[in-house]
Amino acid sequence: MTAATAVRADQVRMVRAYLVGAAFDGHRQVRGALADIRATGTAADIVGVAIPMPGDPRREDVAGDVISRIEEPRGLVPWLRLVIDPHRPTFPTFQEQVSGRNVPLAYAVLGDLADWIGAAGYMRVHGVDGASTWILGRPNHAASVQGGSGPNNGDVLATIGIPEAQRAAYRALVIGGQCVVTTCETDPGRARRDAQVLRRHGGQATFVEPIMAPGAPS
Repeated sequence: MTAATAVRADQVRMVRAYLVGAAFDGHRQVRGALADIRATGTAADIVGVAIPMPGDPRREDVAGDVISRIEEPRGLVPWLRLVIDPHRPTFPTFQEQVSGRNVPLAYAVLGDLADWIGAAGYMRVHGVDGASTWILGRPNHAASVQGGSGPNNGDVLATIGIPEAQRAAYRALVIGGQCVVTTCETDPGRARRDAQVLRRHGGQATFVEPIMAPGAPS
């Protein structure tokens, strides 16, 4: 089921954008959803991602554990790189990833999709009971531009693109180990399409939430 906030006829013109999101059991589902979103030709700045890490990724043992499960990037670009320079590594080395010269640990969970989304980093999601979880996170820049962060007080989940109405539920999901993908669309048809993509890849607790312009009738 998709939680969609209803928009009245007199409010339609006051909708600036729509936040769309879902939770996933694992990063393989996230990769499938991101690949389908990328295939639509959309820009990566509409996408937000949160992928829980097994511990503090700044620690060498935790980062090494993630790197040990790394997968070779697939697709045309990695193939061309291999043809041009067969001796060049197809993904960043451990030292490159932990030193910040590349997207931190993104290749370990996203493969060549890391080249598309970029701008990922380490973030920490805090629970109401003091619990916290490190994530590999990618801010949803489009949501921020459209004013979709709402009251956040620096909340990581707001930067990912999770609206205030959904934040408490998603905080529990992320701390419980579930991954999250969000998008921010200005067209309601594309928002519905994104929700379908997320559900098709196993997305749960899917939402479609409008971002209203200032002064919109309530």
